[in-house]
This record gives sequence, structure tokens and C-alpha cells, in this order.
Amino acid sequence: MIKKRILYIYHSSQIGGGSYCLYNIIEKLDKDKYQPIVLLKSKGPLCEKLEQIGALVHLESSISTVPYNRSILNITIIKRLFFLILSFNKLKKLIIQLHPDIVYINTMMMYPYLKIAKKLNIKTIIHLREHWPKNEHGFQYKIAKNHIEKYADKIVAINKTSALMVNAVLNTTIVYDWIDFSGRDEKKSFEQIFGEEYKALKIYTYTGGIDPIKGTMQVISTFSNSIADENARLLILGADTKLSYAGFRGTIARYFAIFNYDTYSNKVKKKILNDNRIVCIPSSYNIKQIIEQSYCILSFFTIPHANLILAESIFLGQIVIAASTPEAIEYSNNGQSAVLYEMNNLVDFARKIKDLSNNYDTFIEKAKNGIEHNKLLFDPVRNSSLLNNVYKTLL
Repeated sequence: MIKKRILYIYHSSQIGGGSYCLYNIIEKLDKDKYQPIVLLKSKGPLCEKLEQIGALVHLESSISTVPYNRSILNITIIKRLFFLILSFNKLKKLIIQLHPDIVYINTMMMYPYLKIAKKLNIKTIIHLREHWPKNEHGFQYKIAKNHIEKYADKIVAINKTSALMVNAVLNTTIVYDWIDFSGRDEKKSFEQIFGEEYKALKIYTYTGGIDPIKGTMQVISTFSNSIADENARLLILGADTKLSYAGFRGTIARYFAIFNYDTYSNKVKKKILNDNRIVCIPSSYNIKQIIEQSYCILSFFTIPHANLILAESIFLGQIVIAASTPEAIEYSNNGQSAVLYEMNNLVDFARKIKDLSNNYDTFIEKAKNGIEHNKLLFDPVRNSSLLNNVYKTLL
């Protein structure tokens, strides 16, 4: 039997929601029928993991994304769009060379590549994992929406909110990023990180690295300013405290830093260095024990999008404090299984954290009540079957 070839295209090979989802998709793929090929922008932790599960990984540094819900009246954005257009010919040649039966775009923000594959008479799938509010940057949104409706043979949406972004109900399948902690249960005792007295500590965990969209600065500032407890700790995954001023741009950045015009990354790192209760460790897919040992999980998304760490925390019966977004409400059984605050409201975020000490038993009970809901919603067998059926209907 000749295997059908599926080319998955994604821009990130780092640890994150989209890359972890891609790994899960390929890990559960019926490899007796399909050969997975993955095109990434650069080498990263995802590459080796994909190769371990039978994917052929190719790199192309020119592939890029459309700016997500941002004005195009910006020189940086215009430059990015210019390089995106320049990548079209390279991508076309790669697709011809790899001759896939399906091209699978793993993010809405690569929608222009749908047309290239479609013009080559190849079946196309796009995975919508973003939330682009319809009343923001409407011109760009309309272009993206129309392009997807025209050139995508099938649409996979990460949740109900994403599914509503395009008018293609018959071509859209909701496939939740399934949660599977098998192989992600690496022994990671907090004793290794915090020492023998770790059980006396209240350890808040934040998994967003250094990212303005994930609200790193807000999480750190709220922890430092609102939690005076000397036994409190903030564990940050995906960050370090090494200030970056390398190269010519770094020299310029160092000069501007004197006048408090530093990069976002360096501002965050300086904030971390000012509080000795904050500890940083590298990102990891193997976070089951980290979630379970934490006092609670903190999240501060600054724009609405799928909050997988919220879903994973509830799946493990752990308290998570997160922004109230359509996705968070959906993932937490209408808000019943998480502690949700008004989005971008720092006062409400701090209030919810302070409420934790007085209502810990109530909050942990809410989380545990959501375990069965999330095990059903994010079930690997159910969701991977839905996705495999999408492939089947195309070929």
C-alpha cells in the first residue's frame, strides 16, 4: 500500500501550544496510511521529537506568518509582509519537490500558503487556533477569512470560538488539542528546584516564558507587588535572567536602556532579578509533575486565544487563575472549574490571587470537579479520530 503524504507547515519549532499540538497530531497519525512530512522555519526542540515519531523534517528559513491582529501601518509589519511574499516561490518549489497529497497549515497566520498549494491541485487543510475578534483590524481579518473560505478544502478549529471565525460550517471540524500526559511524566521533584524545605512553600507556576501576549510582565509585577509572603515562590518556565546586549543592535539597546528604553525581554529579566523569590527554569513538554506540585497555576493572556495550560491544569485537578475569555470559559465548563478574572484587569487578577489563601479548599474542589469534563472534551482517541476522518474524506 502506497502511503499518502501529508505536509505540515508551521513556523515555530520551540516548545509551545501550537508546536505541542502538532507533535500530538503526528504522534496519533495512522502511519500505515500516511507519511508525515513537516516544514519548519528553523531547528528547535520540536524537530528531534518529530523525527522520533517518524516524521520527515525539513527547514526553510524564509517561511513566515501574517501579523496577527495588528495594524499594517508599521514599517516592521510591512517588512514582514514583504518577506512573506518573497517566500512564495521557495515554498512552491518545496511543495513540488515533496509532492504531498495534502498540505496542512498549522496556524491561521499562514493562510496565504493555502493558495500556493491549491494552485498546484493539492488538497488543503488549515488549523485555526487563533481568536481574531471581528471588530479589530477588520480589513486584514476579512482578507484572511475570505482567503481561507476560498482555498481551504477542510478547516480544523481548535474550539468553538475559532470555528466561528469563518463561514464554512460544512467544511469545519472542531478538534480540541487533546491532552495526553503519557510520556510527559518526567520526575521533577520541587526539591530539586527549591531545596529540602519546598513543602513549606507556596509555589505559583507560570509557563508562558517571556512573551507580552502571555502577560509575563503582569504576572511578575503582580506577584512581586501583591504577594508579600516570604514563603511564596514564582516558578517561571521558559525564561532566564541573562540580559541580552549582543551585536550592534545590542549595543544600541544598551545605550537606550540607560534612559529606560530597554527591550521587553530585558525589562522582564530585570524585574525577575529584583525579587529573589522568583525562579526560572527551561520550558519542557514534561510538565505533569510540575503542575501537580504547584500551589496554583497563573495565566495572564493579554489577547484571547486557546489556553491549553488552563485545560491541562483542570485535567490534573489543579487550581488555575486565568483571564475570562470565550476559550477559557469553554475549557473550564462555563467557568466552573477555574478561577477567572476580567481580562487585562490587574486589580482583579491580584484580587483573585489574594482570595486563594482564604478559599483554597473551595478552589481546589472546583478544579477537581472539572476533571471528567476535560477528560471527555480533550480525549485523545475521540479527537484524533475526528482528525483522521478529515484526512479520509479528502483522499
